[in-house]
Amino acid sequence: MKKHLTIEYLGILAALAVVIVPASASAATLYVQSSRSTMSVGDTVVVTVKIDADADVLNTIEGDIMLSSPSTSAIVQQFSLAGSAFGLWPRTPSLSTDGTDISFIGGVPGGFSIEGATVFKIVLQAKDPGTITISPKNISVLANDGKGTKMPVTLNNLAITVVPQKKGAQAVDDWAGVISADTTPPEPFIIVLGQDPSVFSGKKFAFFSAVDNQSGVAYYDVSENGAPPVRSGSMYVLQNQNGNVTLAVTAYDKAGNKRIALYPSSTIRASVNWPPVIITVIILVIVYMIFKRIWPRLRNDQRDATENI
Repeated sequence: MKKHLTIEYLGILAALAVVIVPASASAATLYVQSSRSTMSVGDTVVVTVKIDADADVLNTIEGDIMLSSPSTSAIVQQFSLAGSAFGLWPRTPSLSTDGTDISFIGGVPGGFSIEGATVFKIVLQAKDPGTITISPKNISVLANDGKGTKMPVTLNNLAITVVPQKKGAQAVDDWAGVISADTTPPEPFIIVLGQDPSVFSGKKFAFFSAVDNQSGVAYYDVSENGAPPVRSGSMYVLQNQNGNVTLAVTAYDKAGNKRIALYPSSTIRASVNWPPVIITVIILVIVYMIFKRIWPRLRNDQRDATENI
C-alpha cells in the first residue's frame, strides 16, 4: 500500500518559515467570520477562520475550532483552503469522530503580517433550530523570529442562530454558489523530487502543492511512468526508486476543474530560477534539525498549560 502523505515531514516544511525572516513577536487575534448571523434549517453557510497578525510576523498556527452541539444544530460538510494565507499544512483541517472538534496545523514560509488573513473555511449545514457556537480553542501561533516564539493570541467566538425554515421556502446554499461560480482551474504548479534519510525511510519522493483561490484544491491524481493514476496528497513516494521517472500530477479543485503538471518539464526547467531552489533544499535540511528541537518543546508547553488549568 502506497503512503503518499506524512504528517511529520509536512510539519518540517511548515517549520521552514522559522529560519527565513527574523521578526519580533507581540500578539495576534484569531476569529471566525460569516456573512450571515441567522440561517434557516437546511441552509448551508461558509464560515471563515481568520487571523490578524497585529503588525507582527507569524509563520505557524496550530489549534482547534470547537462546535457546540453540531449533531443537533449543524453538521460540517467540508473544508476549503481557498484563499488561505497558509501554504503548508502539516495537518489539514480535520473533524473529530463526534463532530465537535476541528484540528489543524498550518505554516507559511517567510511568515506574514496581514490583517484579516484567511486560515481556512468551514462549510456548515443547519439541521435543527438552535444556536451554533464556533469557538477557537488551544490556539498556538509562532512568530517568525528564528526561535519559534509563541505569540499571545486573543480568541473571538461566533454564534449563528438557526431558525425553522419558512413553509414553501427554498434552502439557501452559499457553498453551491461558490462551486457554480468556479470555472477556473488551480494555478500552475511544479513537481520537485527529493530524498532524505530521515524521510520515508530514505526513499525518493515527489512534492507538489497547487493553489486554488475559488473553491480550493480537493485532491491530486499521480501517474508514474504511464501507470494508472492513484489518489494522493501533496507528497508521493516513488514506486520506481531506481532509474528515470516520469510523473503526471493532476490537481483537482472542489468544483472539478483540473490542472496538470509534468515531471520532467522542459518549460519549467527553462523558467525556474534554480539557485533559490537549491537554497530551499539546503534550508529544508537545516529546518529538520530545528524542527526536531522546537516542536517537542511547543507540545510540552501546551501540555503544561493544560495541566495548570
